[in-house]
Amino acid sequence: MLMKRALAVSVVAAVVGTSAAGAASAATPAKSAASALQVQEATFAVNGTAVPFRVVRSNGETLVSIRDLGTAVGAQISVHNGVTTVELNGHKVEVKLNAKQLVADGTTVSLAQAVRSVNGASYIALRPLVAGLGGTVAVYGGQINVSTVKLLEGAENPRFAGPSSLIVSVTGDDGRTDYLVDAKSGKYEQLLHSTNASDLVVAPNGAKAAYTDSDGAVYVLDLATKVSSKISSDNNIKPELVWSADSSSIFFLQGDKGSVIAKLDPASGTITKLLDDKVDYKANLSVSPDGTKFIYTVTTLGKVTSDATNVDEDNVSIDFSANQQQIFSFDSTVAEGKPVQLTTSTDDKLFVASDDGVKAYYVSVPSEDQPAKALVVGQDQKTSTVYGDSDVIETVLAGGKLYVLASVNDANNGIYEIDLASGSKKQLYTVSAEVSSIAASGSQVAIVKNDQLFVNDGGVWKPITK
Repeated sequence: MLMKRALAVSVVAAVVGTSAAGAASAATPAKSAASALQVQEATFAVNGTAVPFRVVRSNGETLVSIRDLGTAVGAQISVHNGVTTVELNGHKVEVKLNAKQLVADGTTVSLAQAVRSVNGASYIALRPLVAGLGGTVAVYGGQINVSTVKLLEGAENPRFAGPSSLIVSVTGDDGRTDYLVDAKSGKYEQLLHSTNASDLVVAPNGAKAAYTDSDGAVYVLDLATKVSSKISSDNNIKPELVWSADSSSIFFLQGDKGSVIAKLDPASGTITKLLDDKVDYKANLSVSPDGTKFIYTVTTLGKVTSDATNVDEDNVSIDFSANQQQIFSFDSTVAEGKPVQLTTSTDDKLFVASDDGVKAYYVSVPSEDQPAKALVVGQDQKTSTVYGDSDVIETVLAGGKLYVLASVNDANNGIYEIDLASGSKKQLYTVSAEVSSIAASGSQVAIVKNDQLFVNDGGVWKPITK
């Protein structure tokens, strides 16, 4: 056991010091019949998947099998007149046995030592070969990571579609394109391109997403087949869509002012009105797991205080101090039941969400120069602080947990997890103050830093977009 550990440490040290700062796991070595060099096995993460490689240690440097690496990344490998050519994603690397250089896309790159042959296989330093193929080598979670994936650029609005992938959007002059990004490798594929679609709202089962067009029609996109199906042609504007907990129904606000709460059956296209109280400007809809209780906000607008009736005239006065956003709840099972106003305060209320349709969690931003706090309010209209240790930037509700991004100091932000059942709180990560947003799914957390998306891998933030 001690010998095996010592062997692993020697392989790690060699890779760290030369071709790929990092760690490798070594297996039982075997003596080469054709050389004094020892063939060992090391495991690297290649585009998010653990892959075993044959490696040898020569002159204090660890070299990797060219064929093993080429196969792992899906490259084309050919040998002609003693030159091994490796081609991937438009890049070409040419390697010659016993040469202390390689040629990458026509440019000569020097090597610390010559390409070696052991047991009929050619070995080379990892980093220059990967770099020549347009990839990168880094260490995450104590393991060497090889990435040859071309990362998506300019992605925004990340949201998880299950624990292993995220949906992101890229907006251009010709509309918005939505992509599905693998959370481990950064591989991405296009889901939808549109000039008039609303944001994709992922179902809890992670298999589909819903959206509307500018006419109010509702579509469901199958994330596996990338095929969209129109499930309703109703032409009422639907500013918000919310999936039921079992992913079988879609709740939404109806009308350009969000006056109505309604339910859509995707199978039949049937729409059922659940609340039509003629109150406009509803938003931030949350639905209980059983689909009967609702939390939402209502925004009241400024009041015209002059006698003029034409608001287009310059002499009209409007009192904007009447602008307020309040949180309401509604229980559709109560006969003749009416919405209940949960809050009356004048603070700004952001990131309003509920996991049970009864309590509402939100970020309170005082009008004074005071830090924002994460609060909860219940049916008794009493509020309490969920997180108030430092200025809250954002909250995300996922899987019975409230994830809080808060400012710690000028250099750092903290990410905290609050268990809603027990009220226990723990800090998950300390991140740069440049982190502006988070996404969460279960225990998986993603962050946005300088418009780049990262996921945590073994305590290290790994980029999956650029």
